[in-house]
Amino acid sequence: MTSSPDLSGRCYECFRSKKACLCSDIKCIETNTKIVILIHPKEAKKQRVGTGRLTQKSLKNSQMIMGVDFTNDNLVNSLINDKSKKCFLLYPGLQAINLSKNESFPKESSRENVIFVLDGTWPCAKKMLRESKNLQVLPRVCFDASIHSRFSIKHQPAQNCLSTIESVSFLLSELERQNIEKLNGGAEMMVELLDKMVKYQRDCAANPSTPGYRRKPYSVQSHRESFIRPKSRLFFYDDKNFS
Repeated sequence: MTSSPDLSGRCYECFRSKKACLCSDIKCIETNTKIVILIHPKEAKKQRVGTGRLTQKSLKNSQMIMGVDFTNDNLVNSLINDKSKKCFLLYPGLQAINLSKNESFPKESSRENVIFVLDGTWPCAKKMLRESKNLQVLPRVCFDASIHSRFSIKHQPAQNCLSTIESVSFLLSELERQNIEKLNGGAEMMVELLDKMVKYQRDCAANPSTPGYRRKPYSVQSHRESFIRPKSRLFFYDDKNFS
């Protein structure tokens, strides 16, 4: 008989250890747009460094759904089929609405905009989209990130690729620029939350008394060398290979 895992030191809100819990630092943001985070099961297991849960907890008008193939997912389909909502997918593509190029995001006062966000590594996100027939037909929205990722403890495939919380923050900033959102600095608060998480992880890596201690100081190069094939997190760059 196997013993149950000890969860006494874990926060049941963010699923991080109580020492690493950031729930008290989260300031929930009101948005007109509903953000639905579709999280891959592998990403859901990343309790220490996953940013999807922090994103969802930072937004009052948000939802998180775990899975890989959402074709027959009741929650996803109920949103897509709801006539009072207009659904989009945050993902690059040739026909995607590029907010960074001043392409206007649709404004419909009678319908709530819903944006689905895939939370996972690029390979995982591609698989999620490939298997989810209902997501493939949604209109897409994207942006060209003009900032470097502050998620410095994770390797990114390109300089303008962002973590989930950065991507949603940038997305909301672009929508605010088009007067669709009024966040009053809320988007920046989300990224500040990421900064606190990164600082905590770096402090653990520098502290010999913690399990995450590294004998050698952290560097991007050392992180890259620790993987044969780094599987980097989503987001977002313009790639013509995406259709």
